This record gives sequence, C-alpha cells and structure tokens, in this order.
Amino acid sequence: MTRSFLTGKKLRVLLHLVVWSVLFILPAYMLYGNSARDRSFMIEVWFQLACFAVLFYTSYNLLAPRFFFTGKKVMYFITAALMIIIFTLFLGLLHDHFVPDFRRVNMERQLPSKTEWETGRQGLLRPPPNDKLPPPVRNWPLFNFLLSSFMVTGLSLGLRFSEKLQLNEKLRKEAEKEKLHTELALLKHQINPHFLFNTLNSIYSLALIQSDKTAEAVMMLSDMMRYVIQDVEHETVPLELELEYVVHYVELQKMRLAGNIDIRVNIEGDPGPYMIPPMILVPFVENAFKYGTSSHENAVISIDLKIAGGLLTFNVSNHVFAGREKAETFGIGIQNTRQRLNLMYPGRHKLVLSNTGTIFMVNLEISLA
Repeated sequence: MTRSFLTGKKLRVLLHLVVWSVLFILPAYMLYGNSARDRSFMIEVWFQLACFAVLFYTSYNLLAPRFFFTGKKVMYFITAALMIIIFTLFLGLLHDHFVPDFRRVNMERQLPSKTEWETGRQGLLRPPPNDKLPPPVRNWPLFNFLLSSFMVTGLSLGLRFSEKLQLNEKLRKEAEKEKLHTELALLKHQINPHFLFNTLNSIYSLALIQSDKTAEAVMMLSDMMRYVIQDVEHETVPLELELEYVVHYVELQKMRLAGNIDIRVNIEGDPGPYMIPPMILVPFVENAFKYGTSSHENAVISIDLKIAGGLLTFNVSNHVFAGREKAETFGIGIQNTRQRLNLMYPGRHKLVLSNTGTIFMVNLEISLA
C-alpha cells in the first residue's frame, strides 16, 4: 500500500509540497524572535516565494502546455516575461510603501563601510537614509528578484519538458509493445495452418496404407490440435506442453515413415518451472521431417534438447539429399520462428542454421531465466 502511494503523480505532489514548505518555513525559523526589521525582511521573502510559486506553476500547468508545446513558443516567452515584469513592479511598490525598512535591512548586511553610518543609542549600526544610497545598490533586490524569476520559470519549463519526453518515451514503448503483440498474433496465424496441413498429410498417408495406427494417430492429432487451438493464443505456455507436442509430432511421423528413417530423440532436464512462447520449437522438427526424409533412401533425423541452469539448448539435424545441397532447406515455419525469437528474446537467444551439403543443422540456445 505504501509503495503504491509513493509512486507516480502522488509522489510528485508530495515532493513539491515538501520543497515549498521548507522554503516558506526556513525564513521564519532563522529569524524567529528577531527585530521588527527582520520580521519585515521575512515578509518580503515570503512574498517573493509566493511570486516564484505562482510563476512556476503557471508556467508548468498553463503556459507550457498551451503555448510552448503547441508551437507558440514566442507567445510563451512574452507571457512569462510580462508576468515577471508585473511581479517585479509590484515588489517595488511593496518596498516603497509597505515594507520601508527592507532596503535598510539589506544594506545593513551588504555594506561593511562605516563612514556614513550613524551610531544609535544602543550602539547598533544603522544604514544611511534611502535617498543617500546609490541607485544600483537601491535597486539590487529588484534585479535579484528579476533574475531569480527567470531562473524559476526556466526550471519550470525544463521540468515540464523532461516529463513530456518521459511520457513520449512511455507512449513509444507502449506502441512498440502493441506492435509486437500484433506481429506475434499474425505469425501464429501463419504457423497454425502450416502445421495442420502437414499433420493431416501424415494421417492421410496412414489411412492409404490402412495402418492399425490410424486411430492412435487421430488421437495424437486431437491432442496436438487442442494445444494449437487453445494454448497457442497465450503469450507463453509451459515448456512441458511444447515438448509434449514435439513428442506427439515425432511419434506421428514414425507411424507414417518407412523403416529407412532413423529418428533419434533425446530430452534432458526438467521443463517444469519454465515458460516458452507456443510453437517456437516445433517448426525446426517439422522442417527436419519435411526436407530430411526420403521414401527410397536412408536418412537420420536427430533431435536433442537439454535444459540446465535456465538455458535451453536445442539441436536438430537431418540429412540433405543429393541434388538438394543448394536448394532451400527450410520453409515459412522457420522464417516465422526466427522473427518470433527476435521479438520475444532480443539479446537472449542464439540461432545458427548451417548446411554442410550433406547435413542441415539447427543450433538454438534460449535463456529461460
């Protein structure tokens, strides 16, 4: 509960309240119990702080959004300058009519020379009358206020500009995330019909030879389609479900293929604690059976998967037949999977596809932690 309170807008409001409270309380604390002249100085400081607060929040909440960020920068600077000039003139009136001792108190601190000072009954040093002060010295508080006002206004604009940049960056990241989800959804829709088509071809081949394993193949297809239809819509699924799909797919292919294909499958490690994007491993297995089998030549398909220390290592290799060394050895499934890996695991995966002329190999590493 505390964490949610001290975040975002509430935290900014709290920080602003703390800063301005300290600024207003500090003069009273430092000058508590001092002379009337110091109390008039405290009133003067409070008035300046009030002016700074009005300038800050007027620029922050009104002028910057309405003028500066809408392309009317000249209007922003003109309006801000007019406000500063008005406050400066009002401060001059305050000096002359409402807090007459202010300049004397300032000069008491700023002029160390005693040549024109008079000694009072209690030995206190008092500055000369106002009309004897040189003009630059008399107007110094106003110059100081003018300069401070421009600094406060600039600080307000800088803070607002920084927050706008952060907001724009947040919106950009949200747009990229939405684009990522859209692209992933499109890729999934491209992959699903592709696998369905190949699986139906496998069952069709079993039916043609009137295999006793046709019913078992239909049940495997049912489990596979449940995974494709229900689970593939999630961003991630348990790695165990993905591996079950791979095993079912391999078993289905074993039923269909002749005895001249040597299929080697090795799975090591516990997939239980890990999640993975659905249909991210299957395209490599499907590719091996699509391009690495022959009805009249011997072939070997090797599938090796290891999970250790949060690292998934997946290796698939298949034979490349004569006459196909330079042909394309992978289809749309692997192309889409490469894109999905780039989107889901930027900087956290390594995919190497190699073709030696006789063996096509896939080496994939994914950091699951």
